[in-house]
Amino acid sequence: MSRTLSASEAGPAADAAGDYAAHVAELGGRYAEAARTGGFDAIVVGSGILEYRFQDDQAHRFVASPHFLQWIPLEEHPGSAVIVEPGRRPVLVVYQPEDYWHQPPALPPEELAREFDLKVIRKPGDIAGLLPAAGKRLALLGPEAQWTGLAGEAARNPETVVNVLHYRRATKSAWELACMRRAAASAAPGHQAALRAFREGATEYDILAAFLAGCRQTEPELPYGAIVALNGHGATLHYQHRDREPQPPRDVHSLLIDAGCACNGYACDITRSYAFRDDDFAGMVADMDALQQELCAAVRPGLAFPDLHRRTHLGLAALLQRWGLVRMAPEDMVREGVSAAFFPHGLGHLLGLQVHDVGGHMADESGASLQAPADFPRLRFLRTLEPGQIVTIEPGVYFIESLLRGLKASPAGGHVDWDRVAGLMKYGGIRIEDDVLVTAGEPENLTRPVLGD
Repeated sequence: MSRTLSASEAGPAADAAGDYAAHVAELGGRYAEAARTGGFDAIVVGSGILEYRFQDDQAHRFVASPHFLQWIPLEEHPGSAVIVEPGRRPVLVVYQPEDYWHQPPALPPEELAREFDLKVIRKPGDIAGLLPAAGKRLALLGPEAQWTGLAGEAARNPETVVNVLHYRRATKSAWELACMRRAAASAAPGHQAALRAFREGATEYDILAAFLAGCRQTEPELPYGAIVALNGHGATLHYQHRDREPQPPRDVHSLLIDAGCACNGYACDITRSYAFRDDDFAGMVADMDALQQELCAAVRPGLAFPDLHRRTHLGLAALLQRWGLVRMAPEDMVREGVSAAFFPHGLGHLLGLQVHDVGGHMADESGASLQAPADFPRLRFLRTLEPGQIVTIEPGVYFIESLLRGLKASPAGGHVDWDRVAGLMKYGGIRIEDDVLVTAGEPENLTRPVLGD
């Protein structure tokens, strides 16, 4: 279980307790607005329940609902809830069973608990006696299995409520920003340890072990499955295996590591690419790093994220031209889909309680969807940048056989130096990713200062 952020860890001049009190007050306002919009008198936010493996008494790992975690960072507390009635103090219900087989979940620390009326229940059904009085219009949020047999007339995850909360979640409070800065700081020594292991010729499995030891989090505590990809494995965007067999140094060429940490349920998302030796690929990594920093610096309020994505494709196309891979003007490469064959994913996404956080396609709090651009129809994030949002900036170039096969068969394929491309296949690809906070002026890069690169 990841621990609660202390005042000393929250950042320079940060008052963690005061920030948390303001955060809870702000959430109360959001929920009051959501209740009014949906026509509800109260909203109950569940943490979720344990789910068990098929025909087994072993449970899957519990993952608390992000709606619950936004109120209170209790990540190991199934069967718990927050009851929100506009105009009243929120009630925190903690399910703490009497159990001698397992350690019962702890109560929250005083600096967090003081923002709620705290109620402890010993049986899951005891929550029924704490729900708002009969006759009140009630919305229940979170995994619906938690509400089986309870409040039969209540609405489960009504869109009118969820839309307001998801749209507003893109903008972070001071408490949330402190958590995300701490998550990045926790991940930094893990990335540094992973790089050292790579330089020493470690396997994917051992590089991951070095990352975990460096950041002092277990693999289940990470906000997403870490990607540790040596050589050609970097061409699989969400590569999920960890080879354990060592390779001779002559067969080690590159590392792509995409790994983050969490603090109080809030994620960081960091990717780095490295060459094993000082060769042409190392120069390509340096060029990509320079482009990525330019894109991070371009983050500004009022900028539509798809426009920054288009700028990325032009920058990548210029690199493809500089590297001698494609003999076309950058504008022509983008128009003909050449750059997309080397860079098939979006520039980035919202980040927060979920790695690919919600609300990226929302036009407003009604739930209306933004129209995806015709040239890039599958982007995760379509909104205009606003202060308080945290987005990832993660350009990449990959040598993916299936995509390159299609490019080779196209009219533009004749402009590609396929011999040079073939020589780069062993490296897999390059991706560099930072987490960037949109401010009223210059953006704040949460990743670079702690990673030291």
